Amino acid sequence: MLRSLFLTAAVGLCVAGPALAQPASGINWTGPYVGVNLGYGGGSFGYPFSGTTDAAGTNPVDGAYHQRSSGIIGGGQAGYNFEMPNGVIAGIEADIDGTGIHGANGFTSTTAAGTSTGGTRTDLDYLGTVRGRLGYAMFGGRVVPYVTGGFAYGQVDTNNSINCPACGTGGAAYSNLVSTSDDRTGWTVGGGADYALSPHLSMRLEYLYADLGHGTAADGANEWATPGGDIYGADVGLHAKANLVRIGLNYRF
Repeated sequence: MLRSLFLTAAVGLCVAGPALAQPASGINWTGPYVGVNLGYGGGSFGYPFSGTTDAAGTNPVDGAYHQRSSGIIGGGQAGYNFEMPNGVIAGIEADIDGTGIHGANGFTSTTAAGTSTGGTRTDLDYLGTVRGRLGYAMFGGRVVPYVTGGFAYGQVDTNNSINCPACGTGGAAYSNLVSTSDDRTGWTVGGGADYALSPHLSMRLEYLYADLGHGTAADGANEWATPGGDIYGADVGLHAKANLVRIGLNYRF
């Protein structure tokens, strides 16, 4: 999915090339539009946890750790603008991007049973938004700086693994894997600027902050690897956030 979205964005930019030299006279931003985008994103995944440091449950512990993330994003958008006589432009837009945004941490802990290694990998598979937009046409109507905000949704995959060559019963090898895949919802806010290349074609630079809220990565019945060691009966949350910078190309009908 991600590869096809990137290819679509690249083809759209190439096909539109001949139109870039057209004059920007007679610009009217009112109407529907569709487009493609490509960019880069990053942020953090937060993991608050609670449990015990021993299998017998005699040493309760809680805390949190954070994981940095980054990756390429790409996809498409569609929307509608209405330009008022005073140059104010109001609109609504929906977009969806496949993303390569991910983060990973590796951990090592040593106990009387042996030394274990493990870690957490988190992937933001896709991200979509539905947003309102408010801008103002400047420089003869060619440039429209805007602010935007609204609803965000996406899918977050988490894998936490533990491996120890001698931590199992009787000194046997032991391993554990906890995997979750959640469709998440939240909010987004940002801003950018559209630049008219012709009466129908425009390019864009945009920044968005997306917060997909708090979810659950482990429900209290699992063993989980953390920077301080393995946690038994782990109850682990997940807070997913991302900063996105995208360039885009839109065609107005």
